[in-house]
Amino acid sequence: MKKNLFKKMLIAAVASTMGYAYAFPNGPITVVVGYGAGGGTDTVVRSLAKPLGDALGVTVLVQNAPGAGGGVAASKVASAAADGHTIVATTSSTFSLEPQAMKTAYNNADFVHVATISQFQGAMFTKADKPYSNLGELIALAKKENKPIKFASFFLVDKLLMSYIGKKEGVRMIPMPVKGGNGAVKAALAGDVDLAYSGGSWAPHVASGAAKAIFATSYDRLKLAPDLVSMKDLGYAMGSTSFLTLSMAKGTPPDVVAKISAAIEKASSDEKMRQAALTRNMDPTYRDSAATGKLIEAEEKAFAEMLKSRD
Repeated sequence: MKKNLFKKMLIAAVASTMGYAYAFPNGPITVVVGYGAGGGTDTVVRSLAKPLGDALGVTVLVQNAPGAGGGVAASKVASAAADGHTIVATTSSTFSLEPQAMKTAYNNADFVHVATISQFQGAMFTKADKPYSNLGELIALAKKENKPIKFASFFLVDKLLMSYIGKKEGVRMIPMPVKGGNGAVKAALAGDVDLAYSGGSWAPHVASGAAKAIFATSYDRLKLAPDLVSMKDLGYAMGSTSFLTLSMAKGTPPDVVAKISAAIEKASSDEKMRQAALTRNMDPTYRDSAATGKLIEAEEKAFAEMLKSRD
């Protein structure tokens, strides 16, 4: 009896020294969301939490740590234990753009990217009763009235794109800070700005007739809004497409990364999660760890070129 007990204890001890494959997960997993509660990112992540927890057999908690384009959440997770129990959910630009454009407490190399769970359908939109229906009309009006174009802004990508357009068109662009996609929608519907950016929250308001979409901020047309003109259609040489990614601190064991990525893939097929993404006009296409890493590397190069055009 004692011999069998000793053997079991020895096996457990050896297993614990061989990595996390035998023990992970051994407690709740916390997903830190880089944007505020109620927005598209938060909504999709919260819809993923239950099926992800079911796939892993543990509780998945969701916390919001908004600020700095996802940088606050990223910094928090970068300094967390690399054991797979803390994940950051934020836009891919948090890693591919922010560290290049400003001083941050982290770099892309501080993370291992686990999965992509959706693609944002970014667009500029405005209140339905504004006297313009496309970008050309807005620029012509701004020049005629000798006024700048004010746009609701909540992260660096929209500032870069509008700065790029402003320089090309000879119009001054003024970012008006708001908190996330919900803040952008509020500013647009209140008529406080000429344009507002959102990664997907704009869609239901356009569908209801309260707002109108002006152009997609991606280079190519959007999958979920193929009739909306893109940056390429407007004659510009660049655009931006962002993704909702899940990442962990560098040094997380490969077997843990593989296990979580597989669990996320399974959870991503949950119909409620998919509907939550589609309702927010986000494309719920899963990408694994390797594909997510390559995606972010490609974005880094694209943003490096875009930054050259910044004021």
